Amino acid sequence: MEISECPLCGAAAKPSDKKCNYCKSEFFVTSIAYLGNMDSGSFNKYLKYYKELINKEPNNTEGLLGLGLCYLQMGTYPLAQKCFEQIIEHSPEISQSYYYFTLSFIKGRRLMSISLKEAKLIETYLNTAIQLDDSVPQYKLLLAMLKRDYFEMNGLKVQPPCFSDILNNIQGSEISKKEIERLFDSIKVGSQQLFLSNLVLV
Repeated sequence: MEISECPLCGAAAKPSDKKCNYCKSEFFVTSIAYLGNMDSGSFNKYLKYYKELINKEPNNTEGLLGLGLCYLQMGTYPLAQKCFEQIIEHSPEISQSYYYFTLSFIKGRRLMSISLKEAKLIETYLNTAIQLDDSVPQYKLLLAMLKRDYFEMNGLKVQPPCFSDILNNIQGSEISKKEIERLFDSIKVGSQQLFLSNLVLV
């Protein structure tokens, strides 16, 4: 997809540009943290832009990721989930799609209350995301939350590594406050502080 103008300010853009030379906005959003810092007017411009893009190119990976993140930020979980499923089907190498799929799949529920089938699906998707990109701490954080708040709290066998080993692995890692806010909007656990005490929120 060639970009001719900035979706936010309307300034002219070259096809090779990744961000606006005038307002410095990214053309394609890849994380919830970026959207979390926007005002409602800017957010709605991105939402409209991605909807129009997907109407023209239904399987555009960058557009689907941006639209899925917009829906996730809004708490419209079924629509977000559909976007991330399409990315996984057509571009299975995109690690973010597996992580954000799990957030939309859980839909704000307490992890302890999901079914075993759902927990195993989430675990598989998170392990895939980690295999694709081992450097993203929130993937491992959510996996630790799943192992503690679902498997351990329900008295089920936990496949190694255990949640404390995972948390030790990401100790001192920096995670955006906006990512954490969306994580805990999408998922409920018994004690948030248990998982955040060794992380650096930026």
